[in-house]
Amino acid sequence: MKRGDIIFIVVCAVLIAGAFIFFKSISANTGREVVIEEANEVFGTYSLSKDRVIEVTGILGVSTVVIEKGEVYMKDSPCPNKVCIDMGRKSKKGDTIICIPNRIYITIK
Repeated sequence: MKRGDIIFIVVCAVLIAGAFIFFKSISANTGREVVIEEANEVFGTYSLSKDRVIEVTGILGVSTVVIEKGEVYMKDSPCPNKVCIDMGRKSKKGDTIICIPNRIYITIK
């Protein structure tokens, strides 16, 4: 083997190892369950792997939470500004969706 061949093999090995570590860290950060709280009480704990629609009644009315394709989002809420809906889809550990006016808190664990 020539010196250039050895350098090429080492560079390829480093790139493959780096890609493996990168993708492993991404998958480790993916949450597995959603905890929904209403007025500081646990309403329910749900798996991110099963699609479902959950209606949570807060102090203003019913908020609709959707778990779909490994993500959770607030589809509808009676709050005035709809900030919780604008928070978008969440899937990583520690992500939250909060509807302060309706007192609904969603956390990914």
